[in-house]
Amino acid sequence: MTLFRDSLSDKLTQPDPTLTRQARATYPGMAHFAGTYGDSNMTCRQCLHWEHRAYAYHSKNGKYHGLIKPAPCRKYRAITGKTGPAVPDNAEACKYFEWNVAHPRRFAQ
Repeated sequence: MTLFRDSLSDKLTQPDPTLTRQARATYPGMAHFAGTYGDSNMTCRQCLHWEHRAYAYHSKNGKYHGLIKPAPCRKYRAITGKTGPAVPDNAEACKYFEWNVAHPRRFAQ
């Protein structure tokens, strides 16, 4: 799920391809457009604002094989005053990205 549905976006003009790519990569609940942080290899999982809980992993034996669950963004809450929808761990980092030294592993150990 992204901010713009494909059926709607396909009917709009695309004056700036970069902005279109960022908008399509952005998830509801993110503080800003995805991909606006300088290093494109950074993800929400590595950000200090990503509200991960230590027990927030899917079952190792289930469909997602221990993959980390989506979590809300603290910066989104600071800006809007509301807790937004959970953001997946692999979403591209936004301009508010701050490195989290103790970021969680992608899969449960």
